[in-house]
Amino acid sequence: MTLGHKVSDLYLKCRHMDPIPLQTSVTEQTAQRLREAIILGEFPLGTKLSEQKLADQLQVSRSPVREALVLLQTEGLVRVFPKRGTFVFSPDDNLTRDLCEHRTLLETACVALAIERNHARLLKDLKASFTHMQNAVSAENTINYSRGDLAFHRAIIKHSGNSSMIKVYETTIGPIMALRTHLFTITGIQLDRSMEQHQQIIEACAARDVGRAQALCTSHIRHLSDHVFEAQLG
Repeated sequence: MTLGHKVSDLYLKCRHMDPIPLQTSVTEQTAQRLREAIILGEFPLGTKLSEQKLADQLQVSRSPVREALVLLQTEGLVRVFPKRGTFVFSPDDNLTRDLCEHRTLLETACVALAIERNHARLLKDLKASFTHMQNAVSAENTINYSRGDLAFHRAIIKHSGNSSMIKVYETTIGPIMALRTHLFTITGIQLDRSMEQHQQIIEACAARDVGRAQALCTSHIRHLSDHVFEAQLG
């Protein structure tokens, strides 16, 4: 039997394997829950994380928690120090700059694609998120404001229709979003300017003005970076 026939027979056998059911693993669910908790400020920057306490809170074993923390370490949300433990990340100037530049490149590219490909759905989700933020401001609830803000920017990425960019955004943007929540909840920065910027982005998207939408996204992210540096200096 030739090598070609052996490969062909092996391929035919493989074709009869039972498919693996598509479902979210416990580790993935755990990682997503911890990711959101860090981004939304439930675990402040620099907090030490206990595997056992997290397992008890999430009602899972320590194994998926340990695996989830390894994943979050690759995303930059946690840092593991030998003999000291696992901690929520604490940013430095270089990390903040790099993250803001990374986010700017992704969001400006995605807002152009979203306006072109999914204009109506983009506007619907942006306006819904903006309303959520307005309600949060009225209730003086910075955590809910962060939720609305996160949904706003995720809508831009989602409606780009580019699965690769969506994946990259979700697995790399966590630290800058956590920084944003930190500023909203800890330093007490005013939200009026942020709300105005979001409103302007919606207006630019509604007008299909890609250049202005990109410029506004860039300015919005740069202001966040400026606030981070100011808070570190203060």
